[in-house]
Amino acid sequence: MSLIRVLRRRGMSYIIKGAIIVCFVIFLVNITSSYPKGSPLILQHQIDNAPSVVHQNVAENFHEPPFAQPQNQEHHEDQPEPQKLVDKAQPRKVKPILGQDDEHEPESETQALQQPVNKNPAVDTKYESVQLKTPRTEDEKLATQLKYTAQAPATKPNRKGAFYENIFVHFDLKGAPPRISYFVNLLKLVANSGATGILLEWEEMFPWKGKLEQFKSTDAYNNEEVKEILDTAKNLGLTIVPLVQTFGHLEWILKFEEMRKYRENDAYPQVICLGDDEGLEYVREALRQVIEVHKDYGLPFFHIGADEAFEFGVCEKSRAWIRQNASEGGKQTLALNHLKVTAEFVKSLTGQETTVLAWHDMLKDFQSQLIKNLKLGTLVEPVVWDYSENIVTMPDYSFSVLAENFPTIWASSAYKGANFPGAKYIDIRHYETNNRAWVTTKSTQQRKFSKFQGIIITGWQRYDHLAGLCEILPMGTPSMVLQVQIALQAPNLDMNAYRAAAGRILQCERDAFSVNQLNLINNRCGFHGFAVYSYFQGHIKDLWARLEEELEGNHHIQGWGSRYSRRHNVTQNWYISSIMSTVDNLLAQADSAENQLREHMKPLFFDNTIDEFLFLTTRPFSDRLRALKQDMERLRGLRTFPKRHFPISKDPTEL
Repeated sequence: MSLIRVLRRRGMSYIIKGAIIVCFVIFLVNITSSYPKGSPLILQHQIDNAPSVVHQNVAENFHEPPFAQPQNQEHHEDQPEPQKLVDKAQPRKVKPILGQDDEHEPESETQALQQPVNKNPAVDTKYESVQLKTPRTEDEKLATQLKYTAQAPATKPNRKGAFYENIFVHFDLKGAPPRISYFVNLLKLVANSGATGILLEWEEMFPWKGKLEQFKSTDAYNNEEVKEILDTAKNLGLTIVPLVQTFGHLEWILKFEEMRKYRENDAYPQVICLGDDEGLEYVREALRQVIEVHKDYGLPFFHIGADEAFEFGVCEKSRAWIRQNASEGGKQTLALNHLKVTAEFVKSLTGQETTVLAWHDMLKDFQSQLIKNLKLGTLVEPVVWDYSENIVTMPDYSFSVLAENFPTIWASSAYKGANFPGAKYIDIRHYETNNRAWVTTKSTQQRKFSKFQGIIITGWQRYDHLAGLCEILPMGTPSMVLQVQIALQAPNLDMNAYRAAAGRILQCERDAFSVNQLNLINNRCGFHGFAVYSYFQGHIKDLWARLEEELEGNHHIQGWGSRYSRRHNVTQNWYISSIMSTVDNLLAQADSAENQLREHMKPLFFDNTIDEFLFLTTRPFSDRLRALKQDMERLRGLRTFPKRHFPISKDPTEL
């Protein structure tokens, strides 16, 4: 009997342990099958090895562009055909993989994909598969433009009832503005991707006239070029929304000596003195000129900016206005009244049917009762921008505060230019996470509002007018395509589906779109700007890392070409020839790569933009090499050296 009891006890113990193990296994299976709850590493592995088939829920919302399939691309009978789009979102449309044969030779200088011919063993051939091809005659260029025009959709899909009814792509022209031919191709790519509209922030690139002419860029578009941009967008069925800054971010005019008197604070050429009507006339004139050009293309929306006005109500005329008109509310009443008057002025020029948009960040911090008193909620729709990965600036309370006065709002995410001010390489995962977060945020917060109009996916060129360049358009194009696919697919967040769709739109080999730190999404894609994107984000990034490693790891430079040697003229001439040889070799590779990048950029950007971009990206390293070479040539002539110990320089401006 005791033996039987022992067996029963042990049997029950085994049964209980087995049940625990089975439950644990089931738990692991469930938690790893649902990202983001599961492991992103497991999911990324599945994505990288998944067949390039767009899931049905995306195919239903995706418009296949009218490009012929490449002859050597297999078609699987069991692969579902993409259905026609009923809506229009923001990324780029699919074209065949280019460079397979002469029949599919690309018509644009940025699209020729050829087999690599590596004449320089120091250059990695995997990024040389993209070569520039410039049309040989003006007739060829015209034919190319006509062909792309024929391919673009001309009707605007109805997205009423969709998660995002409006999906706008933002073009910030205050830095690295594209040449017209490139701009036109970008617009066609936006439309072919299903975008419903574009937000155009002209700033200094507009062909200003009269009192504003002195402030326009030396590379500003002329009237004919602006007309071509707007005609293209209109013919593509895109809603065109102009943006004119009217409160903060007026550096483009306030930076000049003759405009200093109109600043709120003389130290900061950012905010215009809100109490100075003479200064505000410049803002009204900018609105007049932009509206005059845009009115023939429809103005359902007009954006008056109004973000990041860090200091206001401090100039003498603003203080006088407050004393006279704002016994209640002080500076906030001054700012809110300015926004109200500006919105009314826009509507007086465009008609009451125009909806005025404004960035939300100033509005959310103003007293709710002051906003209500001015009835600003009937004049302005806030665009809530947050480019973080968790929408950190807009907790639940902030949405509730906005909802007290504004029944309709917009979301605003980013596809580039919102990671950090000096970013040059695109970190797509950051922007992907931001756009996914907005889908979740809208789902949670939209019940507080009568309407959530849509999303504006921004692509900043600079953090402000006086900042350096962020990621330029070729770097941002893959991200833009991806973020629009997220907006199209929302509220679903099927990572496999929207990445596969983006890969197709970008004409990437096997439709593959990989998001892996700063690596390329694919080594072969056919979108305009891919030559610049792949060469800079791929070849240059890798080359610079290798050259930097060689420079820092060179023992002769460490010992006899260091900062100490160069500043205090102490070196061993025996090693200088070796150092010079190393520096010449590194410099030759750096200069060759920079020259090649310049050639890739020429069809897309103005020379001034190329010079600025290279100055910020490739030039610091090559200048460092030149300085080292110059010092080595000087040290090579020395025949005597100082007695130790000598005074060590403490001047921070020296080497």
